[in-house]
Amino acid sequence: MFEEGPDAHLLDATLYAKSQSQIRELKSRLPPASVAGLAREVIRRLADQGTEIRAQRPSEYQLESFCYALISEDDQAGAAFIQEARSAGASIESIYLTYLAGAARMLGSWWDNDLATFAEVTLGTSRMYAIMRAMRRQTQLPIAVATKSAIFTIAPGDTHTLGIRMATDLFRRDGWWIDLQIEGDHDALVSHISNAPTQLIGISAGGAHSLQALSRLIVALRINRPDAMIFVSGHIVEEAADAIELIGVDGLASDIHAAKALMNQLWQTLQP
Repeated sequence: MFEEGPDAHLLDATLYAKSQSQIRELKSRLPPASVAGLAREVIRRLADQGTEIRAQRPSEYQLESFCYALISEDDQAGAAFIQEARSAGASIESIYLTYLAGAARMLGSWWDNDLATFAEVTLGTSRMYAIMRAMRRQTQLPIAVATKSAIFTIAPGDTHTLGIRMATDLFRRDGWWIDLQIEGDHDALVSHISNAPTQLIGISAGGAHSLQALSRLIVALRINRPDAMIFVSGHIVEEAADAIELIGVDGLASDIHAAKALMNQLWQTLQP
C-alpha cells in the first residue's frame, strides 16, 4: 500500500489546501454533533492503525509538538512537521502507523480530559485527514486483478436498496464481479471493505438525509483504505452533489449509464 520514490517526502500542497477548504465547508454544513462524530471517527480509525515500528517511532515530545502544530493557528504547521519527518527518513508507513496514529491517540486523550477544546480537536483531526489526502498519491498502488470487481454498498441506515440491487444485477451481466453489501452497521461495513481485495467502492444513498452517515463512512474508508477509489450514486447525487464532493470522492454517478462509464474509467486508473 505504501510507495517510496523521488520526492516521496513531499506532500501535494495543492491537494492539501483543497482538502482543508473542502473540510471546512463540509463542517459548516453539518450540525455540531456530526462534526464531533467525524472527529471521533478520524481519531478512532487512525489510533487503531498504530503498530510497532520501534526504529522510526516518534518520541512523546515529538508527538506533542505535532499535536500542537495541528491545533495551531498556522494551517501549514502540521503538514510541515510531517514533511520534515519524511525528509529526516521516516517512511510513509511510519507516518501512518506511528505519527498520525500516535497523534490521534494523544488528541483523543486531550479531548477526553479537557486538555483541548472541541474546536481544537476538530481542527486537528481535519488537518490530519487533509495530510492523508495529500499523501494519497504515495499510497494508492494498483493491484493486479484479472476480473473487473467492485464493492457496492449503501450509506448506513439507508433503506433504499432496490436501485443498488438492480445495478448489481446489470453489472454482473456485463461481466463485473460485484460484492453487494447492504446489511450491517457502519463498523461492519468498514471492517468488511477494509479487508476486501477490490479497490473500487460504490456507495449508494437515497437522499440528502444520508449525508452525515455517508460522510462518516467515507472518512473511515479513506483512512482504512487509502488505496481505494470511491464513488457515490443514488438520489443524493441530485440533491446534494456539491456537499458530496466536499467529502473527497473520486466520482459521482446520477444514473446507471453514468455509473458504467465512471466505473470503467476508475477501473482503468487502478490497473498497473
